[in-house]
Parts: sequence; C-alpha cells; structure tokens
Amino acid sequence: MNDRPTAVRTVYDYPVASHLCSDGAVRYVKLVRKAGNQQPEGTCTTCRISFQYRKPKPSSVRHPDGEGITHF
Repeated sequence: MNDRPTAVRTVYDYPVASHLCSDGAVRYVKLVRKAGNQQPEGTCTTCRISFQYRKPKPSSVRHPDGEGITHF
C-alpha cells in the first residue's frame, strides 16, 4: 500500500483533528510530534489525508486594558 498522503491539511486544533472521511464517517486523527519535527502531525489511516498543526498567530490588534476573556 502507498504510504504517502493523498493531501495535506493545516489545522489549528490540537491534539486531535477531526474530518469527514472519504467513506462518509467523521474520523479523529491524533496529532503527535515525530522525531526531528517540532510541529505535531498525523495521518488518517482510511483516506490517507495528512494533518499538520500550526499555532495560530496572536492578534495584531491592540486591545484596551480591561477588555478580554479574563474580565467577566
């Protein structure tokens, strides 16, 4: 069987990526760090789609003091 992925997708959820597989089922792929690679990745064993985690960039907008999720 071919071990190469059919497609590569970038995801921003860690440690598990979910997707709609080629057989119509929702599948979950665990993302792990492999030797020599700092970015977690994983591959669906059914449809061979590869998922690579990328950390979201912080907001470039300056928020006034007193606003944010920590202030209820």
